[in-house]
Amino acid sequence: MSKINAFIFLAPPVFLISILWPAAGNSQDLSIDTLREMSLSELMEVEVVTPSKSARRLSAAPANVIVVTRQQIRERGYVNLADLMEELPGVDVNRNTTGVYTQISVRGHGGNNNFIIMQDGIRTSSPTGELIPVQDNFPLFHAKRVEVVFGPGSALYGADAFAGVVNIITQDAEKIDGVEVSSAVGTDDYYYDYLNFGKKITEKTHLTFGGHWHDSQNPDLSKTYEGAFQKKDLVSNGRVIVSAENREPFAAPTNSYSAYMKLDYDKKFTGGMTRSFFSHPTTTGFKPEQTRFGKDAVLETSIETYNGRYKHDFGGSLRGESMVDYSIYTLLPDTKFTNIGPDFAAFKYAKGDKLKLEQQLNYQIDRDHGAIGGFVFENFDSIPRTPDLPQKYDTGRDPDRQNFFFPNTDNSLPIKIYDLNYQNYAGYVQAESAWAPMVSTVVGVRYDYNTRYGDAVNPRAALIVTPAESTTLKLLYGESFRAPPAEFAYRFFGSFTGAKNASGEYISNFFNLPNPDLKPEKLRTVETNIVHNVTRNFIVQASGFYTRVSDAQTSVVKNEISHFIEGAEIRGFSRFENSGERTIFGGDLRADYQLALHKTNIKFWGSYSWVDGREDLPGGGEGPLGLTARNHVKGGATVRYAEKYFITPKFSWIDRTSLFSSVSTGKVPSYALVNLHAGVDDFYKGLSFFIDVRNLLDENYFNAAALRQSFIFSPQDPRKIYAGLSYKF
Repeated sequence: MSKINAFIFLAPPVFLISILWPAAGNSQDLSIDTLREMSLSELMEVEVVTPSKSARRLSAAPANVIVVTRQQIRERGYVNLADLMEELPGVDVNRNTTGVYTQISVRGHGGNNNFIIMQDGIRTSSPTGELIPVQDNFPLFHAKRVEVVFGPGSALYGADAFAGVVNIITQDAEKIDGVEVSSAVGTDDYYYDYLNFGKKITEKTHLTFGGHWHDSQNPDLSKTYEGAFQKKDLVSNGRVIVSAENREPFAAPTNSYSAYMKLDYDKKFTGGMTRSFFSHPTTTGFKPEQTRFGKDAVLETSIETYNGRYKHDFGGSLRGESMVDYSIYTLLPDTKFTNIGPDFAAFKYAKGDKLKLEQQLNYQIDRDHGAIGGFVFENFDSIPRTPDLPQKYDTGRDPDRQNFFFPNTDNSLPIKIYDLNYQNYAGYVQAESAWAPMVSTVVGVRYDYNTRYGDAVNPRAALIVTPAESTTLKLLYGESFRAPPAEFAYRFFGSFTGAKNASGEYISNFFNLPNPDLKPEKLRTVETNIVHNVTRNFIVQASGFYTRVSDAQTSVVKNEISHFIEGAEIRGFSRFENSGERTIFGGDLRADYQLALHKTNIKFWGSYSWVDGREDLPGGGEGPLGLTARNHVKGGATVRYAEKYFITPKFSWIDRTSLFSSVSTGKVPSYALVNLHAGVDDFYKGLSFFIDVRNLLDENYFNAAALRQSFIFSPQDPRKIYAGLSYKF
């Protein structure tokens, strides 16, 4: 093992020297085209589809959009979507947190259900809006590019396109033209493999499919942060469950897999499917005295989608697309919590599925004016996340036939499991016009009516001005809404002491209770964005935004007695309510620069972002934005030599991060990280090598927690290393 470590630590500096040494003696210019690189100004002209549901040049898109290409994904070592988003301006990624393992905040909106994730335009995040992990269940091995749209997107995409939309565009079959396989191994028993296939089967039939598998034991944080993980008695209701000397070792395994398929016929019909699975510890972020570590303490989620699309050409200027997709989210029955809340043993289950039908029409009025419109029908079935269950949920039985009872109630208080069905009807229209060579506009609106929570109207408008060939200015306005997730509206869990009051009712000191009347959050944003091409290979971009959120969905603690459960006295409870407002403002500055020296191509990128604001607190007053740092500095450089060898050092500095106000008014200390990714492409007949080092300087640092029972400052991973090979044939 020591020889392997020596090789891993020596390889990066030796590799860097081997790249830069030949370049140092000769500064002769070599064109970007010779290195098969597009100039940065040409990259601004690539077509994107997410901002308008139709292809538009990136520079003319009616939104603040960042496109990450396949080459950038590979050169920077992005394995999954969290890796990519972590390096975007205005985005906070808090890892090792309670609940969903990784919490992402986009421009001050903390939580993974504040944006939607799509693959080729089909939603692959939870169809019913549950909080889900965003990790290796969203891999990038098959990505042609990733389009990240900042700001409200409900005018086209409806519910939950709240703070942004992320669209993973997969590779074309003809571009793959064969099979690519890859395998990587690393520290802490890390393994990652994938296969990606694409082929033109017939003149009209194109097929792509692939999948990945990943498993890791992850670092033993009790060795890196000994003071935080001292063994202590595990105590519940005054009883010692496990004494300190008999405590179990730290464990935090994760594993995941995914599969996808896409079949295209005659560029008119497209059918496809996706499936993802992710398992992570439910003990993550909890203090040792509040949880029992073990490999059975896992939260397991899966999401499946099945879809078909058919493109119509009605002749003239009218085209259309008919779409159907069916998606299923499941919190699997093996999910188990071993923390103090459910007395160290509780199972969970949830399921949500959606059938969606959409008809979209595109009409080109003339060369300068066009419009799109559509109608949407969605049917939802949802079993919201259950209360703490004493045994695994039986998927072979209906929710009302599970026969579960609350522990410590002598099987006299049955556990209620909700089973919901509701529909959504929507229509949208958007007009795009070029009024002059320098001026264009986009205006649109969408109306949604939902049988569970009512209606919503969300407009958008964009003015795009090009005062000079090298400069584009965008003025943007949009509104969006986040539907009340069934997970929030029907959140229902707690425990009983076993004691009774004078009336013979079982006593609970605290419960989380449902609120079926929870309404959507509403958002309004004004933004300005400017892009300036200093040269063909030097681009500067700046943006500023102001956002108001009303009817914020907030967990409110009530120090009141409730008899929500018949036969019980609940002496304190919390529930989600539409409480107060949030005000968010900020901006970012980005720069990209690339140059060629002899056989060496160097690409620099960097960003500074500022996000600030306040939110109303349930008890009165104001607090900071949860899971959000005020200042972020991120950047890096990719050095590529002779088209084959590359190395990418990356850095980030994250300011002090606010916690959710319900957790603490404190802030997580600022930190700086350096990561490194390097490789050799096609060094032997389609064989490539890569190595990745996370937390290169082995810093001890912390991220923000999400629950008051957990670490306020959640310890983060020490240095992690993996290396692997990929083969294209």
